[in-house]
Amino acid sequence: VMIWANFAMELYITKCQEGHVHGWQSTKGTKGQCILDTLFVKLENPPSNVQFEGLPQNVVPLTRSSMTIKASLPNDDSVIISRSQVEVLVNFAMTDFASQGKTRPKNPVDLNNLQTHQAYYAALSHSSTAEGTIILQGFDTNKMTGGASGALRQEFREIELLDEITNLRYQGKLHKSVTGNVHNHLIKRFCEWNDYQYIPKNVHKSIQWTNKDPSNGGEKKSLQYFHNLMG
Repeated sequence: VMIWANFAMELYITKCQEGHVHGWQSTKGTKGQCILDTLFVKLENPPSNVQFEGLPQNVVPLTRSSMTIKASLPNDDSVIISRSQVEVLVNFAMTDFASQGKTRPKNPVDLNNLQTHQAYYAALSHSSTAEGTIILQGFDTNKMTGGASGALRQEFREIELLDEITNLRYQGKLHKSVTGNVHNHLIKRFCEWNDYQYIPKNVHKSIQWTNKDPSNGGEKKSLQYFHNLMG
């Protein structure tokens, strides 16, 4: 199963944490029906061991949570619906987003419906070995070889400049005028002090900015455009 709510971060009872059903306790519902009251889940590979008194190691209790919503019907009537259940899902698969932070010895992935190269990276990078990676069907290679978008290159450029600002501040070489509460203001002050054409030495050539940038793939290519993006 997969836990589907953040119950206790410090105990690793968090959304998308995987585990196996160890046991459960049931109770009677309002109509006398048998309902799940507490589910005991053994966490799979938590960062450190968890111990509840009276339970085996890494077995945690999950209790029901309640939610009430107001539903509007087509005839304009309203119905109040209350739901009470243990927030877990059957863990037969997960999205690339949910898989972040996990390492899998066996990692079957379906790349066909992923939209971006970042999603491809997220799905594939959680394999611990190439031998343990299984690609279930074909996929669009253009999403990995078609080049980064202008917006993504711009994001990488800003990260490189922020890294340079941090390094200069650590070395005590940053001018006192370079300040800002948000990243675009900070970068603008840095460029005003240091020159908009300044490129830190470790910036990869694929994202370096010039007056004529042939790698930009159709985006505006002037330094003035870069200046405008800085605010």
